Amino acid sequence: MDPSTPFLDTTFWISALAIAALLALSAIFSGSETALTAASRAKLRARAEKGSAGAARALKLTEDTERLIGSVLLGNNLVNILATSLATALFTRMIGDGGVAMATLVMTLLVLIFAEVLPKTYAITDPEKAAARVSRVMGLAVLLFAPLVNVVRALVRLMLRLFGVRADPESRILALREEIAGAISLGHDEGTVEKEDRDRILGALDLGDRSIEEVMRHRSEVEMIDVSLPPQEVLEIALQSAHTRLPLYRDNPENVVGVLHAKDLLRAMYARTRAARPGEDPFEGFDVLEVAMKPYFAPETTPLDDQMRQFLRRKTHFALVVDEYGVLQGVITLEDILEEIVGEITD
Repeated sequence: MDPSTPFLDTTFWISALAIAALLALSAIFSGSETALTAASRAKLRARAEKGSAGAARALKLTEDTERLIGSVLLGNNLVNILATSLATALFTRMIGDGGVAMATLVMTLLVLIFAEVLPKTYAITDPEKAAARVSRVMGLAVLLFAPLVNVVRALVRLMLRLFGVRADPESRILALREEIAGAISLGHDEGTVEKEDRDRILGALDLGDRSIEEVMRHRSEVEMIDVSLPPQEVLEIALQSAHTRLPLYRDNPENVVGVLHAKDLLRAMYARTRAARPGEDPFEGFDVLEVAMKPYFAPETTPLDDQMRQFLRRKTHFALVVDEYGVLQGVITLEDILEEIVGEITD
């Protein structure tokens, strides 16, 4: 450098300002990467439903993670390399050949502090809020870099395919249910989630993996009533039973013809007693099937969550469980399924 040439000239200040601007852009890209990848899509959706336009944009950006990360990394590397090149030229102009080493040291510190640690620390403190704030800028970056990112994406997939790896951007490493289960278990280990709460939530999540046959009451434990019995005997059995719903069969326990609700039986018999004339048998001609419900049969392989939905849709709490040949295996109630979530219910 010519000693007579001042280095604090217009070129110096333009270069310094350009480096500062590029570091700011690098900070935005770094913070955006952390915010958009760490943000919960469920929380973003909740904010979007409350009217947050930024959260809605962030939610849309995270639908294609591969394209988003490609755009962020492309922009981040571009501004970092450009800033380092400008710094190298500036320091070389100031101190000569030693400027390369000085530029490397200074830019490493500046990038580490102001373009990496600081923005990422800010973003991780409230990723959903940060993601909403940077969504507009990142949307423009994704749109601007889309052609180049698509080329890079195709090249990367081609290289991975050469090694026998097929990338599927639509697949998730962990299913949402597994993510929830992992978060709940981690919360319990850290002491923020009570054991009872963990067991209830995990029990509800496991319903889809368990079938009726695992929790049903076996047929050997099921109380049943023969419809051919006299009405007084049917009433006595119903009153002595600990259950309010009892299957009715004809001739053979395999031939279930209805389900009797104790309250319906008592209501019908009470009405006949009130209407009976003096000396007349109120139970004469009484047919228990007239007050019985039609039997509802459920395959033993039905998942528990599906069976719960069936109970809710049919507005009933009781089902007879049959195997693939239609042979009665037992009964299941809504209470049996709920106990898998909340634990034993004693009444």
